[in-house]
Amino acid sequence: MKVLLVDPNDFRRRKWRERLEKANAKVIAMANLPSLSITARFTMGFLAWPVNSRNPEDWIADSKTKCGTLVGIFANNVDSAGTAYAAGLDDYLSINCTDSELFAKMARAEQLELTQQRLSQAQKLEAIGELASGIAHEINTPIQYVGDNTRFVESAFEDLVSVLQVCQTLIGMDVGQSPQSAIDALRETMDEADVDYLLDEIPTAITQTLEGVDRVASIVRAMKDFAHPGVSEMTQVDLTQSIENTMMVARNEWKYVAEIETKFDANLPPVPCLPGELNQVLLNLIINAAHAVADKVGETTGQKGTITIATHHRPPWAEIVIRDSGSGIARENLERIFAPFFTTKPVGKGTGQGLAIAHSVIVDRHGGTIDVDSQIGKGTAFTIRLPLDQNGPDGAPPASTAANTSHRAPLVSAE
Repeated sequence: MKVLLVDPNDFRRRKWRERLEKANAKVIAMANLPSLSITARFTMGFLAWPVNSRNPEDWIADSKTKCGTLVGIFANNVDSAGTAYAAGLDDYLSINCTDSELFAKMARAEQLELTQQRLSQAQKLEAIGELASGIAHEINTPIQYVGDNTRFVESAFEDLVSVLQVCQTLIGMDVGQSPQSAIDALRETMDEADVDYLLDEIPTAITQTLEGVDRVASIVRAMKDFAHPGVSEMTQVDLTQSIENTMMVARNEWKYVAEIETKFDANLPPVPCLPGELNQVLLNLIINAAHAVADKVGETTGQKGTITIATHHRPPWAEIVIRDSGSGIARENLERIFAPFFTTKPVGKGTGQGLAIAHSVIVDRHGGTIDVDSQIGKGTAFTIRLPLDQNGPDGAPPASTAANTSHRAPLVSAE
């Protein structure tokens, strides 16, 4: 468990650090409120109250996504709960609390973090579950021609065995015996087996079978990467690979209504991300694009629209643009699309959670931006920008945590 401890009193800070380390916590102790980097993740944060800052409530609000549970440490119990909750803290403790009280709160916070991780994993698996029939269809198609080609090779092998057996008879003839009868038998057997046809078709069947095996392997690999349990800290991610995996998982959602064009920037370096959460965002946006195109061209007309996915290296940002040629979003709805539970889809087709989650993941969890541009009848483009530097653009803290740093210690990262 990683814990942030903020207390301007050196003696108290040392004592609390010793208590927390008794519970096997990895403690980062600070005298003042630090500016937390994009990568900073703590199971708990302990703040000695009152905090030595003009606007501690702003810091608490900005740090909610980086500290699982924020606890205030109060010198007295006079309305401690009211003060703590009013400031945005999750819990409170008396400065004279017992170790059992402290450890109980730490255990609850650790359990809460584990529950949140399981919930995140369940959401990803739910998304794959909803796409399961499509994924099964994607796997079934190559498996079918793998099976057909394997059966063809099996039949061809039986025919070639007959030819080889006649060859063995010809080779095994004694010197002085006339080989003519064996040669005639060989010609007849070769004609029956249609050897010329087999020599042409067997290599093709083997090539198609290997392509089918590779196709299934790539689908399974994409599913595995997409559904893999999320990491709690930033890791360097190849955005091209993440996008390709997500396209593969969602293929059955878009392949009947759209062609996907990709324009990946070869100069884009790995980007610090939470890969599982980013994959969920990409999945939501690709499926939304497919639905928008389907609404415009119709799902049974045979016509197809276009979804374009591009990446750009625009220091200090990595940029992802997902553009569709769909029906577009009405101007009056653009300001509300990131609101929880808002959806323009029919009942039963949309929950209104996808774009709200996307906004939270990109803005709150990654310190990035997500913008939308749309025209009715022409389509929609979502632009995601992620900081290339883990400390935020230009080496500074992300905008959400950079304000009012005059009373704060240096930037705290995940290390």
